[in-house]
Amino acid sequence: MAKIPAVLAALFAFALSAPVSAELRVSVPLVVDLPHLKGLAGQALGLDEDGRGVMEADRCNRLDLSDLELTVADRRLLLSLALEATTGADILGRCRGPGPLSSRLHLEMKPQIDAEGGAVVFQPSGAELRLPDGGSGLFSRPSRALAEALVVPRLEGVIVDVSGLLASFDRMIEDFMPEETDPAPRLSERGRLVAVAATPDGLRAELDFVVRAPAVSPDRDRSPEPTLRPEEQLEWQRVEDELDGFLTVLIVRMAAQIDERDLQLDFLALLLETRQRIAEALVEDSPAGDPVRALFLEAWAGLRPLLARLEPMDVADDQDLRLAGFIAAGDVLTALDALGPEFGLEISREGLRRLARVLMAGEAPVSFTPLPLVEDETLRRLFGMDPDGPATGRQLPSLKWWQQILPLAYANVVPLADSLRGVVAGPANLDEYIDLVGQLLDEILAEHMADGSRIPAEHRALFDPLVRATAWRESCWRHYVGPADQPRVIRSSVGAIGMMQIMGRVWRGMYDVHRLEAELEYNIAAGIGILEHYLVDYAIRRGEHEQPGGADNLVRATYAAYNGGPSHLARYRRDNTSASLRAIDDRFWREFEQIRAEGWPPVAGCFSVPE
Repeated sequence: MAKIPAVLAALFAFALSAPVSAELRVSVPLVVDLPHLKGLAGQALGLDEDGRGVMEADRCNRLDLSDLELTVADRRLLLSLALEATTGADILGRCRGPGPLSSRLHLEMKPQIDAEGGAVVFQPSGAELRLPDGGSGLFSRPSRALAEALVVPRLEGVIVDVSGLLASFDRMIEDFMPEETDPAPRLSERGRLVAVAATPDGLRAELDFVVRAPAVSPDRDRSPEPTLRPEEQLEWQRVEDELDGFLTVLIVRMAAQIDERDLQLDFLALLLETRQRIAEALVEDSPAGDPVRALFLEAWAGLRPLLARLEPMDVADDQDLRLAGFIAAGDVLTALDALGPEFGLEISREGLRRLARVLMAGEAPVSFTPLPLVEDETLRRLFGMDPDGPATGRQLPSLKWWQQILPLAYANVVPLADSLRGVVAGPANLDEYIDLVGQLLDEILAEHMADGSRIPAEHRALFDPLVRATAWRESCWRHYVGPADQPRVIRSSVGAIGMMQIMGRVWRGMYDVHRLEAELEYNIAAGIGILEHYLVDYAIRRGEHEQPGGADNLVRATYAAYNGGPSHLARYRRDNTSASLRAIDDRFWREFEQIRAEGWPPVAGCFSVPE
């Protein structure tokens, strides 16, 4: 992978300069960081991967270049470059002159906006030679002339061209604006750079454009948007799928390219959180307004600071400022939304694709849907899971008719998962059912731990009761409910499936959504993998066991994240946790303690225990 410095785009800011009924001017700072600028200067000077280069006026006059530095001091962009000058004259076929002279060239790079407002250009000024240690000294006139003749003109060619980004922003804004009967474009003035200055972060260039509001009456009724019609609801569900796919593609792309595990996991946590929010929004009976817009803005609020943390990292070939443009594009959309409902912001499939192309260019998919529902090796590897899937993830054979009638009776002659398939727990079979589920949990846990668990040895004793208590709290160890002759897989109101109550939409790619429902053994194995992920990569990594309460906190934190998502990790110890969530956590903890002490769940809490 090519190593090109990443780029940071700063936080948005917007300025109002016209009545609501007319136009608003929006300004978004675009900050190009020093590593990127240094790369541009190095390219202009012809430096190689080691930062060295050679310039020749003729065979007797040359400069050896190295150690390029770029800094900002007193709001001035300063360049420093090590030079070794060889000067002389060709006399009878031999170069005659003083030996190589070492010095450093120092000058200021003054940034300016070009006439079209689409690029930042530079004017080198104040060039002077100094000794390598920074002191002043006497240098030959030929050395000084050679540096000014060869180096300075090259630096005049340094350019930060953002015209392509500005054009893509213009198209993106149109894509994110609702259609109107008025054919006039929503942008009254196309995006352009209007100012630039050196800052400690690099260069801050101000991107400016003017957006037109639709013609509305100042005293227009501002009552809430009406409830979506059925056809509108179906459409926003399709767009939510597209938003899900959009975030998955981008986050996986980012996470796969960075080496810092903490940042990688924070990206993945955002993916899980957003998927959970989408899954919850999809079951709303009558959403008011545009739920996709709210989900997008919420996801961007989480994604934005993570992207900012990429600035010192070499995450992609970013010579054309793709990362900077992507960050700024999201900030533009946020700024537009802040202008108010008169200007409109509509999250569309076309708009999401346009936004993705700012970062991915030709690699952006034509569509982010349909959503893949099977295991994805790349995604599992990023989550620290076995890329081949759970060890117990085999396809279960079909049961014989006589095994389907009385499956528990054949528990000794068929695999445990097979003997429990299709079985609904009830008073007549409860003891035997609970015993067999306990044995199945034993079997799958043992297989998981033998297959290379990442849980540190000092915390492994907590994991067995954690798995059992989680399965009990989520489903009372049930995979099927309903009449005994018409069993159906247990499913929550938000789509959580099976004994471990796994939300297929949230964990798609890590697990096969169909098999989570069809195969009890696979469902349990997936729940165990998810619990280990939250225990190792979140509870332990974030030091929950170092909080008052010690190692038991790991159990509380892991279940809280499993139940509500990564952001719920510390809810068990927060003062502002809602009473309903606190009740869930307290009940889980009581059940965990009983299972840890007795190895048997509190059956009476879920079933009427037979006499």
